[in-house]
Amino acid sequence: MSDIADRAIWRIEKDVHNAMAHVRRQPMLESDGRCHFCDEAIAHALLFCNVGCRDDYQKEQAALRRAGR
Repeated sequence: MSDIADRAIWRIEKDVHNAMAHVRRQPMLESDGRCHFCDEAIAHALLFCNVGCRDDYQKEQAALRRAGR
């Protein structure tokens, strides 16, 4: 017979598994030497030219997700 702790552990494991599956389905940005927001040339290992562009990109993507895109 399972007790409350066993059910709680099962639920936590299920939630972690679902969250990891959700993250794996998200498209990942790849560095191509250009800022993903303003298209400025940057070092090849970077995704954005500065924190402002990163934040603006994240806001734009969140707005698109809310709009259903």
